[in-house]
Amino acid sequence: MTSCEICGIQIIDNPTSVYVEGNVLRVCKACSKRGKPSNEHQKSQIRVPTRPKKIATPNMITFNDSTILVDNFSELIRKSRMKQGLTHDQLGLLIKERASLLRKIESGSLKPDDQLAKKLERYFRITLYTEVDSGE
Repeated sequence: MTSCEICGIQIIDNPTSVYVEGNVLRVCKACSKRGKPSNEHQKSQIRVPTRPKKIATPNMITFNDSTILVDNFSELIRKSRMKQGLTHDQLGLLIKERASLLRKIESGSLKPDDQLAKKLERYFRITLYTEVDSGE
C-alpha cells in the first residue's frame, strides 16, 4: 500500500501517476484531477525549461582607491538635468534607470554606484569622481 503524495490517504487500488508543477507524483484517483496524466515512459519526455547560463562579463568600469565621489554630486546632477529641461522620468528613460533612484541621488540621500555614476558622467559630460591628493 502506498499513500497519495498530495492528500496523504492510503491508496488501495493502483496509484495514478500525474505531472504536477514539474514533478511526477503518485496520487489517488480524487487527486489525479490536479495534474496531467503521466506514465513512467512519458517522464523522460517531459522537458522542464532551464534558465540560460549567465556569461560572466568583465566589469569595464573600475575605480581604485585614489578616486572619490565629489561632495556636491547631487547638485551637479540636478543642475545638469535642469539645464537640459528633463524630468526625473525622462532622464530615467534616457539612461535606463528608475526615476525614484534618480530622485534619491539628487536629494543626496543615496550615493550613485560606480556604474550609474559613469552613465551620468557620460550623459551630462560632467565629472563626479575626482582624484585624491596622495601627498598627505
